[in-house]
Amino acid sequence: MATRILLVSLFLSLLVACDKKEDDNNPGRSYTGTLALEYSRSFPTFISSLTIPVDISPLGEVTVVQPDPVAFQGEADKMIDGDRIRIREEGTINISDIRAKWLKKEGLQYLEVSLSFDLSGNQSVWKWDAYYWLKQSEAPYSLLDPVECPMMFRIDNAVLSEALCAARCNDCWGYNDFRWRLVLTAFD
Repeated sequence: MATRILLVSLFLSLLVACDKKEDDNNPGRSYTGTLALEYSRSFPTFISSLTIPVDISPLGEVTVVQPDPVAFQGEADKMIDGDRIRIREEGTINISDIRAKWLKKEGLQYLEVSLSFDLSGNQSVWKWDAYYWLKQSEAPYSLLDPVECPMMFRIDNAVLSEALCAARCNDCWGYNDFRWRLVLTAFD
């Protein structure tokens, strides 16, 4: 009799363990929100942004919408090594091949996002020459995949306030800052 009770309790504990394992493979609730990019430049100073809708189903299926290209433009001048320099940059931010998936690591939920990122446009540089601006250069300006992927956003942080991933790269004129922000609302 004791053997049967032992076998039944062993069977029930395995059954409960299997049920728990299935729960670990999906979030069990749905989330909706946005993944937003803020691109800022130190010189010339400007900010450009785009927003991507994000939905996560209770089964862990993630839906993201391919964003349209977004324009950026900035023009500024400042003194550099005793010379007055003016720069104009303009172009587009193109996000393509965006993929996202829900996953759980060490008991924490994450949204893993991979994408191709292309920033392309033109850069014009002038130098002040006593009475007028003298064009120094005009050339294509581009950055390819400045943010390392995949980006990992912790879902708990995104629900409480926001989850962030950021990157910075620089050139001879200044910094390019890329700030990705995930904000989610949970539904039961």
